[in-house]
Amino acid sequence: MDENTLVSVIVPVYKVERYLDECVAGIVGQTHRRLEILLVDDGSPDGCPAMCDAWAAKDDRIRVIHKTNGGLSDARNAGLAQATGECIYFVDSDDAVAPQLIEHCLAAMREHDADLVMFQFDTISENGAPLISDYKHNDFDQVMVMTPVEGIKAQLKADIDGYFWSFLAAAPIYKDHAFSFPVGRKIEDMARICNVIGESRRIVRIPEVLYHYRLRGGSITSAWSPQLMRDWMKAADDRETYILERYPELKGFMRLQQLTFFANLDYETIRQTVTASLNIDPEDADEMRRRIDRLRRDIADDHDEVPESTRSLLELLKDSVDDAVDDFREMRDDWKRIGRGWKEYMHERTEKTGRDQSGHEKGGRDRTGFAGGFGRIGRAVQEDANGRPAIRNVAKDDDARV
Repeated sequence: MDENTLVSVIVPVYKVERYLDECVAGIVGQTHRRLEILLVDDGSPDGCPAMCDAWAAKDDRIRVIHKTNGGLSDARNAGLAQATGECIYFVDSDDAVAPQLIEHCLAAMREHDADLVMFQFDTISENGAPLISDYKHNDFDQVMVMTPVEGIKAQLKADIDGYFWSFLAAAPIYKDHAFSFPVGRKIEDMARICNVIGESRRIVRIPEVLYHYRLRGGSITSAWSPQLMRDWMKAADDRETYILERYPELKGFMRLQQLTFFANLDYETIRQTVTASLNIDPEDADEMRRRIDRLRRDIADDHDEVPESTRSLLELLKDSVDDAVDDFREMRDDWKRIGRGWKEYMHERTEKTGRDQSGHEKGGRDRTGFAGGFGRIGRAVQEDANGRPAIRNVAKDDDARV
């Protein structure tokens, strides 16, 4: 790995007009000059396609791939399919890179005979201002050389994050193993990070901040949602499937780490989220509970020891999720009751209107009484992001019934 090494830099682009120039300028300004820069326009509806073409006209190392919108994974896969470099690096188009990133990664590869180099990152605001952040990924101050097994263990313990822009890899890690990102889902990094770590020969982590991760409101993970929760669980399943097939000796370690992760969740936040219908669907809460139970059974069957602190936290989490699901079911019963009352009222009102020979509305007192009740229920019943009823603090007195 030297100054003649061709590095493919893949940049998915979608609705990032404000940040694209800064991102691409950081890539073309790399101190390592031999680059293949693939700007993948994922059907962006703004000025990004034209901006990409303008950059390609200025620098012959840049190629633009225009495609219909398919999401981040699909855009990354499109770039990966056309990459010809000896090393591959992914960049998010709203972030910024240090000018020496690729040069220092290649030097670390050469010095430590590694084919995967990980580095540190910091965070910036939408306006580029430095932000205070504390990621376990950055919690080291010396060069670390690791085997794939050690790397996977560190990732399962969250000592290594799953961000694909936080490492540079030799191309065979991708090309020789039919690698692809899961299309149509988010949390794609977590779903595939262990595939990259596991197919490397040697990993080196260097204590240098070489990437600037921008935290902004419009990013994929800026808002939690039921779908994001489901994609997270699919990603966890993908990661587990890969590890069990490729490194079955890590089964016990992996499941203990997963269990510890669940144990350290903010169980009260989960309970409040479900009961207030803030965004986690009760079916997802049920699936989380089943996942925890499966992990506990697997660990017990393998005679592995669960730390007391983890067991205590799990009991609290399980009790909270149980309470949350019970609360939701009670609210769902309230909703059914309200729905029956609504149908009865509408039926009575239709009959009264039909008996009115003058054609004018009758039963004004009933309608006024209903409006008062509906006002109370209207405050209690709202729709969630998917248009489904989400009941909040429904009153149980007679005045609130329709």
